Amino acid sequence: MARWAAATDQGRAVGGLADVVLGAGRRGPVGAELVHEGPHLLIEGPAGSGRTELLRSLAASLAAGSRPDHLGLLLLDGAGGERGEGLLPCTELPHVSAHLVASDPLRMREFAQALATELGRRHELLDGVPFTEWHGRRSLSDRMVSPRDPGPGEHRGDLDPQRTGTLRLRASAPRTDPAAGPSPLPRLVLLVDDFDALVAPALGSPGRPAAGSLVRILEGVAREGARLGVHLIAATARPDRTAETEPARQATLRVELDAPDRPGPGRGRLLYADGRAVPFQAGRVTGRIPRTATLRPTVVPVEWERMGDPPARRPVRELGNGPTDLALLASALDRASHLVSAIPVLFPAAP
Repeated sequence: MARWAAATDQGRAVGGLADVVLGAGRRGPVGAELVHEGPHLLIEGPAGSGRTELLRSLAASLAAGSRPDHLGLLLLDGAGGERGEGLLPCTELPHVSAHLVASDPLRMREFAQALATELGRRHELLDGVPFTEWHGRRSLSDRMVSPRDPGPGEHRGDLDPQRTGTLRLRASAPRTDPAAGPSPLPRLVLLVDDFDALVAPALGSPGRPAAGSLVRILEGVAREGARLGVHLIAATARPDRTAETEPARQATLRVELDAPDRPGPGRGRLLYADGRAVPFQAGRVTGRIPRTATLRPTVVPVEWERMGDPPARRPVRELGNGPTDLALLASALDRASHLVSAIPVLFPAAP
């Protein structure tokens, strides 16, 4: 809550910044800011390099830095659930409005249509004004004009309630106050795992018939997202398959992950648009912590060269059998969002 408040005090509310932390480097945390250094990020790495876990970490980082009514997350597993849980553990974050596994052609087309509807809605609301500037004008207008609530016996005349054209894709608590809710134009971040599996789906893949519609809308997000407040973070195991796509061409931020044997998953480099390359070691947010440890915790320094090494063997009674760090964070974020009355972002469904 304190971090969210500090971000708002610094002018980084709905139309503000979107910071992501990728991991630790030689001189501390390594990250980027999607608004001014992005707008999009492409993650490249071979099998076992830690692409999915890095995406989970980025989802956690974004959620910890912004209120759920200021920033929404959309998750897309391009491999159709063939490689484990994918981004499913991130759905516990209150910021997540939708999660799609690319295995059902009908749902894939609905998701593509919903995203197209959202882009169209933003075009209409912004009317050519850049996203951040639109929010700046809106904030100034709110400070200059204080709306008066209708008194007893009064009504709001012929004014229609604000149209959002949105429908949450997952179940949510009913809302009785039509005026309550997030901004009509929160920032959105779309995280896509196995983007290459969408661009070149395998023969016999259940999602193959609808993969093209998803790729087309993702290319639209890559082209127009910067001025609409929509960011794309995509991961690919086959850069040769995705190099000619719009997300690859528009990604001003790139991550290159090493093969898992040098020295382990999550080691890579963040490449900025100006040519800088900063090495980092990503963290692990879905490792389970010991629920009932019998030994006192021990803290030891870890040198850069040893970051990413597997943990030392522990007694069986201390093996992780508790919740993941991501689940603990999601629980804290959910409590915080209720305390500050932050209603999560809504995502449109196809009409």
